[in-house]
Amino acid sequence: MSNVELFAPRRTGIARWLPWALGGTVLLLAVLFPYLVDRPRFWLPNIGVRSIWLGIIAMSLVFLNRYVGLLSLAQVTIAGVSAYAVGVMMVTFELPFLMAAVGGLAAGTLAGFLIALIAARTKAIYFLMITLAIGQVFYSWASQAIEVTNARRGLAPVLKPDLGIVNLNDITTFYYFALVLGVLCYALCRYAASSTFGLTLQGVRDSPERMKALGYNVNRYRIAATTFAAFIASAGGILLVLDRSQVDPDVVSLGSTLDVLVVAVIGGVGSLGGVFAGALVLTLLSNFAQNLTDRYMTLTGLVFILVLLFAPAGLAGIGQQVKRFFDRRRGARQDDESQQDPPAAQPTESAITEGKQQ
Repeated sequence: MSNVELFAPRRTGIARWLPWALGGTVLLLAVLFPYLVDRPRFWLPNIGVRSIWLGIIAMSLVFLNRYVGLLSLAQVTIAGVSAYAVGVMMVTFELPFLMAAVGGLAAGTLAGFLIALIAARTKAIYFLMITLAIGQVFYSWASQAIEVTNARRGLAPVLKPDLGIVNLNDITTFYYFALVLGVLCYALCRYAASSTFGLTLQGVRDSPERMKALGYNVNRYRIAATTFAAFIASAGGILLVLDRSQVDPDVVSLGSTLDVLVVAVIGGVGSLGGVFAGALVLTLLSNFAQNLTDRYMTLTGLVFILVLLFAPAGLAGIGQQVKRFFDRRRGARQDDESQQDPPAAQPTESAITEGKQQ
């Protein structure tokens, strides 16, 4: 754990309960979302569900970056491996959804473990480039492997299952299924971060040499963290393939990788929950920017640049920026008042001067 986090003062008063109140309000709005929109059949799949699976995949990226100090561009590839596993098992082998979902989680987690074995000994730009290269290799393979992935045509249809009590063919039910999955992934990441495992990861992030001297196997912890993040991304991949009802190479393309990176940056690369705000912004832009301009990708890029300029910590960090702004103004006002007050010693000095003159 870093010295800043170790000796940081405990939050009291409004700073303590405000994040919980804000999180509860956002969750309440998410629960009421199907009843707040005028066209649920448009808003729920195109905005709601897509924002959730984008946020889950981006959350796995943020977890690695925040708690391990590794920026991975293979999270979309891992989600794609999970989606392809579900597609192969349901379309090619006609297996039930629950079995395919377990297989997808296992395939994506195993893919993350193998990627970690290759890249865990590197860091910074080298880790980023290795994970990006692995993703492009998988994209090339998926575009050509006709026998397994059906190449560019992809695997379809991947039908939403009817589980009896829960029928995912109903769009409202499917939205709530996605919302519950997103909340579970968030809670799992928070639990892992606050556990002994998570605290050790932060030590590995801040000072790997010191952790080695204390007897910790740094590479093993990096591999374990990358594998855990792969499990989270795999859950997003299962939701992705159900939402799209198919899986094709576009799922693991460079454009999809950049979308998840944009989501993480807009939401805040230091916030696990902020990724859902970033995903919401991206889905709104992708659905409505075309109504404003033909160059909607340029508009998306401008929004990305504005966030980097005025909110470097992302949308999740705006509250802290506002708090620091008012703290600075309050401090400046107190300094001005202290300068305007006459010094306490001035009356005594004037009395001594008058006495000498007399």
